[in-house]
Amino acid sequence: ALRDKVVSEPSLIGQTFEISFPLSDIGDQLHKGVIDRDLPREQRRVSDEQIAWYDRLVAQDRISAPLNFGLIFNADSRFPELAGLWGALVGSFYALLICFLVSFPVGISAAVYLEEFAPKNRLTDLIEVNINNLAAVPSIVFGLLGLAVFLNFFGMPRSAPIVGGLVLSLMTLPTIIIATRAALKAVPPSIREAAIGVGASKMQTVGHHVLPLAMPGILTGTIIGLAQALGETAPLLLIGMNAFITAAPDSMFNPSTALPTQIYIWADSPERGFTSRTSAAIIVLLGFLVCMNAIAIYMRKRFERRW
Repeated sequence: ALRDKVVSEPSLIGQTFEISFPLSDIGDQLHKGVIDRDLPREQRRVSDEQIAWYDRLVAQDRISAPLNFGLIFNADSRFPELAGLWGALVGSFYALLICFLVSFPVGISAAVYLEEFAPKNRLTDLIEVNINNLAAVPSIVFGLLGLAVFLNFFGMPRSAPIVGGLVLSLMTLPTIIIATRAALKAVPPSIREAAIGVGASKMQTVGHHVLPLAMPGILTGTIIGLAQALGETAPLLLIGMNAFITAAPDSMFNPSTALPTQIYIWADSPERGFTSRTSAAIIVLLGFLVCMNAIAIYMRKRFERRW
């Protein structure tokens, strides 16, 4: 922090100024009261000298507890007081973007075909059963599929968000297809009959009348599917998105982590300082999930049609 300050303002050389530093792991534990000072020296990880240093800083009123924006805007680090979620946030954004761009058009197209155009025979019944079964397949199976197909067969870059997005899109597709078919079934048959009665073709009926009326339910199912994909960890671990990355990815082809895998990395770290970082990252992830579900509820209420 001191180096970056001097590099950005060279005129500070030779002057006296104040700068704030994050407390080390030991100071952070002392500030939170996690360390029991009454324990014998050999039973605690903090020496008497370190406790005296901390008490001296408290007496000089040099310790404060402001809102830590570094948790959001810093990348990962070996030091818990400097570690942040920015790289994981960017990686999750790229992965969800790929997931949406692949699963949304493919899922809607498949659902419209199966519900409106496909003949009712044994083949379509078999496809419907398999789609319903895929929605219940454990996510780790999709991770193994991505490892075998995207990494080993196609040779795509390991730990890249584009691979994570493709794996998550395979997992999200059944959810979007099922939600889209349910939304299409909710449109009354009278809408279709009225459109055909005034001379519209089957394609015009679906594209101009049925699909727009079913879009609120489709978007709700899509957002819920993306929220589920945001919290998945097992498939991302299998494709290597749990690497130690100290910078945010510049593109979707660069190595990266995601929010759930970053939580996994910090929870598995032996450093005590990462315990609070893990809890904070979980709160951030839950906040994103609550926001996405709130958007889905709002869109359903906002565009809901009654007949």
